[in-house]
Amino acid sequence: VGGSTIDFLAAEPPERSGDIELTALSVHGSVDRLREILRRFPKTRHAAVSDSAVFAREADSLRAEFARVQFYDGADGVLLMLTAALADGAETVLTAVVGAAGIAATMLALDLGLKIALANKETMATAGPAIAARLSELRAAGRAPAILPVDSEHNAVFQVLHGLRADHLRRVILTASGGPFRDWPLSKIQSARRDEVLNHPTWSMGPKITVDSAGMINKGLELIEAHWLFSVDYDHLDVLVHKDSFVHGMIETTDGGYLLCASRPHMVFPIAHALLFPDPVPLSHDMATRPETWPALAFDRVTPERYPGFALCRAAGRAGGTAPAVLNAANEEAVALFLADRLRFADIPRLIDEVLQALPVNSGAELEIFLEADRRARELARGFVDRFASL
Repeated sequence: VGGSTIDFLAAEPPERSGDIELTALSVHGSVDRLREILRRFPKTRHAAVSDSAVFAREADSLRAEFARVQFYDGADGVLLMLTAALADGAETVLTAVVGAAGIAATMLALDLGLKIALANKETMATAGPAIAARLSELRAAGRAPAILPVDSEHNAVFQVLHGLRADHLRRVILTASGGPFRDWPLSKIQSARRDEVLNHPTWSMGPKITVDSAGMINKGLELIEAHWLFSVDYDHLDVLVHKDSFVHGMIETTDGGYLLCASRPHMVFPIAHALLFPDPVPLSHDMATRPETWPALAFDRVTPERYPGFALCRAAGRAGGTAPAVLNAANEEAVALFLADRLRFADIPRLIDEVLQALPVNSGAELEIFLEADRRARELARGFVDRFASL
């Protein structure tokens, strides 16, 4: 998402992009990519490298090449950068950090009053109650920070819900591509190789979210995120498999009708909407296509036998409290182990289930409760991996 946003800002003419100026950006360790972006956007004044080891190695050369830029070190540096960017006139922060690492920046952005374009589902899945409580406090104090979802599914639902009366809503439906194994025999999925898992049929994404998509855990996390973003209970949230990914989200209304948001599967649509909101995107994107060119719209149910990780997400969401935080942390560790060839793909949901069974569910709205659940779940996941047969 971060790369797609950069491409959008660089490629679109000012009359289409809203002439948005890039004030600050962060990377984890991709310093070559950071250099490329800073050359491409010479007005950028702040940059953070959240991997402190990489920053220590590269800081001198970065400062020598980009004397105009203030550089920041580590996870705390990202937070300092946000505060400095606000002082420089920034109004919107797009958070596309992978995993629970995005929580602190999102909470700070709320307190700073920045509009948040949220492309980090793990933030709401892990700390939804804490963020909801903070939002309630800010709104009671007369501040109403805006959170604009950038995931294509949540952005679609946001657009359809905008202006719809709450008593007209029966069901929020997210769509899912089904991943690379949607048509595989169940027995074959058990032995799926790394290259097969990373071969997504619709979207080009980073490895972590691509693995999540293959097991539909990403969609389960999105379901939990939708619960918090739209204040919809789980009895009125659903997911359908839509292989062509043209319909991104739907609303079933009380009369049995459906309102849907559709476009060619490309991230420019939700990115542009979130960055420019509440103003409309003034011109059609180059990626736009007419409905007569679309494939026929077909939808299928999600089967728990094919996607056990999705079933775990739904159960954790219903359990509430720290259960989603535990699930998300265990999943992040399991995916990292899989990508390091230390865990089979089919064992990802099994490891998550082991961690969920081992930790009690705690309730509350203090952020520390969820961060502690995240920490304990990661420790257990790393310890439990030896229970599974070595590869």
